[in-house]
Amino acid sequence: MNRKTTTRNSKLLLFSCAVLLSAAFFCTGCSSQSRSFDQMRLAFRETLVGPPGLDLNDSAVIHRIDRVDGLTKEYWTSMNKTPDRTWLWEDCNVEGISTITLVPYSRLYYMALAVSTPGSEFYGNDSLKRDVIDGMDWMEANRYNPSIPLYDNWWMFVIGTPLNITRVMTLLYDDLTPEQRARYEAAMNHYAPDVTYEGAATGANKVWQCAAMAARGFLTQDPAKLDMAVKGLETEFKTVTTSDGFYEDGSFVQHQWHPYTGGYGRSLLENLVNMIEIVHGSQWEIPQAQMEMLYGWVRNAYEPLLYRGAFMDMVRGREMSRPGAGDRGTGHSIMQQLFRLSQLSTPTEKAYLQSLVKGHALADSQRDMIDDIPFYLIGEYRKMMADTTVRPLPTPTRHKLFAAMDRAVHTTPQFAVGLAMSSARIENYETINGENLKGWYIGDGMTYLYDNDLRQYSESFWATVNPYRMAGTTVDTRPRKAETLPLAPGLLYADGYKSPQHWVGGSSILDLYASEGMWLNGYESSLEAKKSWFMCGDQIVALGAGINSRDNRTIETIAENRKMNPGAAYRIILGKAGTAVSGQTGKAGTVPAEELAPGTEKRNRPTPWAHFEGMDEATSVGYCFPGEANLCAQREERTGTWMQINTMVKDSTPITREYFSLWFDHGRNPSDAAYAYILLPNRSAAQTAAYSAAPDAEILANTPQVQAVHFKNAAVTGLNFWQPSANPVAGVSVDAPASVTMREDEEGLTIGVSDPTQLNTGKIRITLDRAVGKPVEENPKIRVLSTSPLSFEADVKDALGATREIRFASIQ
Repeated sequence: MNRKTTTRNSKLLLFSCAVLLSAAFFCTGCSSQSRSFDQMRLAFRETLVGPPGLDLNDSAVIHRIDRVDGLTKEYWTSMNKTPDRTWLWEDCNVEGISTITLVPYSRLYYMALAVSTPGSEFYGNDSLKRDVIDGMDWMEANRYNPSIPLYDNWWMFVIGTPLNITRVMTLLYDDLTPEQRARYEAAMNHYAPDVTYEGAATGANKVWQCAAMAARGFLTQDPAKLDMAVKGLETEFKTVTTSDGFYEDGSFVQHQWHPYTGGYGRSLLENLVNMIEIVHGSQWEIPQAQMEMLYGWVRNAYEPLLYRGAFMDMVRGREMSRPGAGDRGTGHSIMQQLFRLSQLSTPTEKAYLQSLVKGHALADSQRDMIDDIPFYLIGEYRKMMADTTVRPLPTPTRHKLFAAMDRAVHTTPQFAVGLAMSSARIENYETINGENLKGWYIGDGMTYLYDNDLRQYSESFWATVNPYRMAGTTVDTRPRKAETLPLAPGLLYADGYKSPQHWVGGSSILDLYASEGMWLNGYESSLEAKKSWFMCGDQIVALGAGINSRDNRTIETIAENRKMNPGAAYRIILGKAGTAVSGQTGKAGTVPAEELAPGTEKRNRPTPWAHFEGMDEATSVGYCFPGEANLCAQREERTGTWMQINTMVKDSTPITREYFSLWFDHGRNPSDAAYAYILLPNRSAAQTAAYSAAPDAEILANTPQVQAVHFKNAAVTGLNFWQPSANPVAGVSVDAPASVTMREDEEGLTIGVSDPTQLNTGKIRITLDRAVGKPVEENPKIRVLSTSPLSFEADVKDALGATREIRFASIQ
C-alpha cells in the first residue's frame, strides 16, 4: 500500500468516526417525518464531501479529489493574505463588476471543500481552514453586507453568492462562531429576504432562490425559511401557456422568449433535486403530486433532447458560447440529476430513470459518466452499471414537436436531427452579459445533425464555425456586429428580435412523421422565405419558396456546415448527372464524380447529389438535390476564439477547425427564389447516388402558397399550407393556414392537422378528395362532417400549435 493510499485510508477512518451519525440520519431519515435541522445539514454536507465508507482508492474518487486539490492549490497560493489587503484575488479587483463578489466566494467554497473532504491532501489543514474563514469574514465586511447596494448583475447577489455561502457554512459549520454565522445570514437576508426577487420569480431563477433559502433554513434553524422555500416552489409546479416555465408539449421557456431546457432548465432540475434531497424525510417533504409532475417533465421535456449523452445546443441559449461543459457536459449534468432523483423515487420511476441514465452513459464513448456522478453516489452508480436487471433504455424512433418553443427533434437509433426556429412568440437568439455575440441565425431554421460523430458540436464548434452559414438557414449576408444587448426596461434580460411572422411550427402523427415550417423574416432586412422540413425515417426533405429580398445583398441558403475533427480523414464528393459509383467501395466509378479538396471552393456547380464521407458510414451523410441544383461547396479551415463570442471568457487562444459547407447562392435581390434538398444521414456515396437516381421522396408542391412532399415507401404525405387552399394538393384542401401530415395504408388513414400560427381561435376544415371508413377512435377536438369524401373540422383554439390527430379505418 503506497503512502497516498495509507493517508487516504487513515483520513477516511477519522472522517467515518466524525460523521457516523450523519450517515445514519441520511440513510434512515427518509422514513421519519421529524428530521431535525442538524440532520438536514449533515445530510447536505454528505452530498458535498461523500459518505462514510467512500472508497478512496476508487479511480473516480481519486480523480475528483485531485481536481478539487488542484483548484485549491491554485486559489490558496494566489490568495492575498496580507492584513491590509483590499482584495482577495488580484483578478477580482475591478470595482463595479459583480463578479468580484461571486468569484471569491466560489473559490472559498472549493477551498472549504478540500479541507473538509477525506482523501484530500488538504483535509483537516488548520492553516487553510483559517484562511478560508478569514476570507469569508473579509468578503462579508468589504463586498457583501447590508451597507453595499446591489449593483451590476443582480443574480450574483441574490442567487449565486448565497448558494456559495451556504455551502461554506455547511462544510465549516462547527468552525464558525454563532456570531459569524449570524453576520453571513444577515448579509444574505439583505439581498435575498425572500424567494420572489422582482423580475426573477419564475422558472430556474425562482427554484435557485428556493434552494438557497432552504439551506439557509436548516443553517439558521428557522422553520419559516424552510416554509418559504417549499411554498415558493408551488408557483413552478404548474403547466404554463405563456412566458416562463414548462408547457404541455414539454417546451421550457425562460426569459419569456427563449427555449432554455438545457440552460436554465438544467439549473432548475438540479436545484429541484437539491431541494428534494434537503427536505426528504422531513415535515417539508415535496408532495407526491409535485413529484409526479417532475417525472412527467423528465419524460416529456428532458428525455427527447438527450442524444447519446449530449443535450442539444438548440435549447441551451447563450450557454452554447461558454467553452466549459458544452452539449455533452450539459447532458451529463442532467443525467447526474436524474440519477440523484432515482435514489429518492418510487420503484417504478427509479427503474425508468436508471434505465435512461444507463442507456445514455453506455452510448456515450466520448465522456465517462462516472466523472460526473456526485461523490456520495459513485458507489451506487457503479452498482447500477453492473446490475444486469437495470437494462439500458434504447434510443427510440420518434418525432417530438415542441410547438411552444419553436423546436423539433427527429430521432432514430442511428441519428437525431434538431430543428431551431423562431417567430413572433420566440426570439431568434439571446445575447446579454457579453455572451453569444454571434448567435444571429441559430434560430432561423438551423438544423443540427447528431450521429456517431459525438464531437460534432463539441470541441470548439461554436468558437470556429462561420456564424453566417448555419446549416438549414436562409440568410442575408450583410455584415453583422458582434454585440450584446442591454437589459430591457423593467426586465432582468434583453428584448431581442421577434419576427412579425406567426406561421412557425408544424404537425406530426404517430410520434414518427412530421411536417415543420417557418415563415422567415430577416432581422433588419427585407428578406422573407417560406421554409419547410418534412421528416420520415432516415429522410429529411428541406424546401424553400417565396425567397424575396430587395436590399441589393446576396441571399444564401445553407444546406450543410459540418465540422471535421482534427486527425480524422474525410472525403467530400460532389456528384454529376449520370455518375457511376461502386456499390462496394462507395468511391466514384467510371464517370468520375468530383472530389472537393481541402482548401478549395466550387461556385454554382450543377450538382444532383453530394456526399460527406466521415470516419465511418455512421458519420457519413448524403445530400440529394432533386432535379439538380446549382450549388456552392467549400472545404476550409477556420480560426476563432471563445472570447470573440463571449467576452466573459478571458481566453483569446486561437483555435482552428476544418469545415465542409454546402449552400445555394440566390444572388442579389432574389424574387420568388426556391430550393430543395434531401438530407440522408448514414448513407454511403453509392447509396446517395442511387437514391438521387430514384428518390423515395416526391416533391408535390414548393410554392409560397403550399409546400408538400410524399414519401412513397412509408405512404406518408406532409403539407404546409401557408394560406387557405381550395385547390387540393395530394387531394387535401384546407380553409385556413395549416400543417397537415397523413399516412395511408391497408388498414386506413391517420391524419393530423395543426395551426402553426397559434392565432386561430376556432376550427380548421380539412377535405380529402376520397372516401375513408369510420373513425377508429374519436378525438373530442375533431368533428367528422363526412367520410365520403372525407371532411372534418379540427378545433385548434388554445392548442398552442399542437396537432389534432385522428385515425380512420379503411373502406371494407
